[in-house]
Amino acid sequence: MKAATASDKARLGSRRSQRLKLQVPVIVSRPVRNVNRQPETTSTLGVNAYGALLTLKMMVHRGEILTLKNVLTDKDLECRVVYVGPSGADAQKIGVEFTKATPDFWQIYFPPLDARAAKAS
Repeated sequence: MKAATASDKARLGSRRSQRLKLQVPVIVSRPVRNVNRQPETTSTLGVNAYGALLTLKMMVHRGEILTLKNVLTDKDLECRVVYVGPSGADAQKIGVEFTKATPDFWQIYFPPLDARAAKAS
């Protein structure tokens, strides 16, 4: 298997792992020290080994620390908001990345990007 070339990486984007369109029920909450701690139940729009894309009604800011609980496994993990999309009618898309590497949080195997690039050529 050949390593991904620069053009392969450009075509695949700057992602560190494959993104899967997957709806996983999650509970999003703010840390204990935050006054506005009302948790919100939602579902992911997509996941990867390093985080997720989801919709939230609560207003968050890029760089904010949240806790993400996977309802299916009852595991929770600290994450950082890395993307805040435009506000919609009653929610906005939010991208989060885990603050600690936890590739098994979703209980899914993510193939290395190099394998995906080799398969595409």
